[in-house]
Amino acid sequence: MTANIVERFPRAAVVSSRANPLVVSLSKLGQAKYRRESGLFLAEGKKLSEEAAGLPETEYVLLRVEDGRAEEELCAIAARCPRQERVILLSSSAFGKISTEESPEGIITVLSPFSRLHREAEDAPPVGAGERILALDSVRDPGNLGTVIRTAAAFGYDRLLAGGCADIYHPRTVRASMGALFRMRIDLCASLPDALRALRAGGRRVLAAALCEDALTLGAYPPEAADCVVIGNEGHGVGDAVLAACDAAVRIPMAPGTESLNAAGAAAVLMWEYSRPHLL
Repeated sequence: MTANIVERFPRAAVVSSRANPLVVSLSKLGQAKYRRESGLFLAEGKKLSEEAAGLPETEYVLLRVEDGRAEEELCAIAARCPRQERVILLSSSAFGKISTEESPEGIITVLSPFSRLHREAEDAPPVGAGERILALDSVRDPGNLGTVIRTAAAFGYDRLLAGGCADIYHPRTVRASMGALFRMRIDLCASLPDALRALRAGGRRVLAAALCEDALTLGAYPPEAADCVVIGNEGHGVGDAVLAACDAAVRIPMAPGTESLNAAGAAAVLMWEYSRPHLL
């Protein structure tokens, strides 16, 4: 079902040219440099735009228009934009220049960073006593990072500490998070070892997911609600400096001959084990 777009959004700008300055500017947001310079990032597709609808961080909602019409469901999402003059109606050509998707769904929300949830932490971030925390050390794949964010939200985690990880606003991170990025508190730590030492000083146990000889075996020790587990880099695991800042290591028991899980898979298993008392 389609809607007459001009009647639905009389205050919206109509853009047909790929050379339009706004189109050119937004088309660069697939690159980290321009995300940093502009303070903007993209949330593409119906699901993410629905999750972002009405949020104060919304800067623009972009709708693809064909023959003066757009899908009714997408129009309903765009109608929730806090500033209707920021709904931009784009030709298929102009929309395609901005989109980073192979098969775009016809709607993109352009957002500013979530400073109320996500912050760069030069010093060890203050953490509430009851918060459930996961730490990430150099998780560099944006898809893995987004999946971990989504999984952490599903298991009721309150905060992520991230050191040396992929850009949380990379299009693949945003896509893989499926909207959880808009709700999860994330501290981007200048020194993850310092942040972990601060957690230990506050009485928390910090465990690195690592295949050390003396590692604890997941399921064979009583998990504590205040524990913080650290997930390492996809190829190299937890770094030496981070490992030295932890109390101990924990390993996931696996079938003989299996090397390891990827970062997102390991994070999911560990978070599930720690979340069972809260979910069952």
